[in-house]
Amino acid sequence: MTTPPKPFEALKHLADNADASARAQEVGAALNAVPELQKWLRQLRQDAVLELRADGLSHAEVGKVIGTSRARAQQIAEGRTTGRRVASEAPEEGSNAGA
Repeated sequence: MTTPPKPFEALKHLADNADASARAQEVGAALNAVPELQKWLRQLRQDAVLELRADGLSHAEVGKVIGTSRARAQQIAEGRTTGRRVASEAPEEGSNAGA
């Protein structure tokens, strides 16, 4: 792959470093930050969905706007994820989060 996916074009500079060791270090640091990036992006999406809900859209309408189902739009609004959670996001033991 010669270019990153469209939302991440600003990271193209990582491939341009001629020094392989520096490039590996920079890319490694970026990879290590992916869980935090995902957490941040999920929060941005949840905030946007909640804003749409506050504007009066139903979960079904929000789903259409963001290209997903009504059920998934509701899950996003509630802060629920699908699939495996990143360990840093898992509810603390003994908490009622996710119940």
